[in-house]
Amino acid sequence: MKKIGPVERKIYELRQEHPFVIPQVDPDKFNSDTVTELFSDIREMGINHIAVGGTILDMTSFQKIVDIAVKDFDFTLVTYMTNTAIGLLQGYSKKTAVYWMTVLNSENPFYLRDSLIMCSIAVSLHDFEPLPTAYVFDDRGSFMAANWLARVVPVPREEQSISLSIALAAEFSGSRFYIMAGGSESKLHPPADHVRLLTKETDLFVIPTSGIRTLKHAEEMFEAGADAIHVGRLIEDKKGLDILSKIVKSSKKYPGKEFL
Repeated sequence: MKKIGPVERKIYELRQEHPFVIPQVDPDKFNSDTVTELFSDIREMGINHIAVGGTILDMTSFQKIVDIAVKDFDFTLVTYMTNTAIGLLQGYSKKTAVYWMTVLNSENPFYLRDSLIMCSIAVSLHDFEPLPTAYVFDDRGSFMAANWLARVVPVPREEQSISLSIALAAEFSGSRFYIMAGGSESKLHPPADHVRLLTKETDLFVIPTSGIRTLKHAEEMFEAGADAIHVGRLIEDKKGLDILSKIVKSSKKYPGKEFL
């Protein structure tokens, strides 16, 4: 089994204190100036680990954002294995990781197998640390680019047992992270009862994402036992950043958890 690397270790160390927030930066939504302002704002909130990614990528802007995040702000960051162009991205040893992910309810073999095979050597050469991850779409009342490309069969909100069966299959197959996603423009936030079941019945690091837009949404996730949450749309305007600040403060009320 591949040893736990420095980025994964940092994630677990953050979780020892309390559940936490991972801002997800979409390179299509920011330029060098606006992302620098964003990074300054979230650094003031105490955030030092982020995600960078989008469904359809401009690798030039993607690389600039990664450079600024690591060189100028000393963030650790994680990105997604959803586009083979990620192999062109220059990584930074001990600072960057990739969700080495299988979309388990995808009908597109690219997201089940091909992207991993096509990018494995590039990820190794460019110093990315692979985080074994199951990425699963549940029903959020929307169907956008990521859902369409992956040709997903979303997990019904009424069927917690399906979430659990997929999560257990992922865990038995070696995944350590489990991302509950809905895709961009999700009309509904993640189902808290699914989160609660997964954190109770598995040893996976559970990260709900998509549709978390309010402090109440985030607190439902933390109360259900989520280990971290991803927020994307929320960080794209000032009002959202104000909400993010409240979520970060609130996250500290919840208990820590040991993974190491």
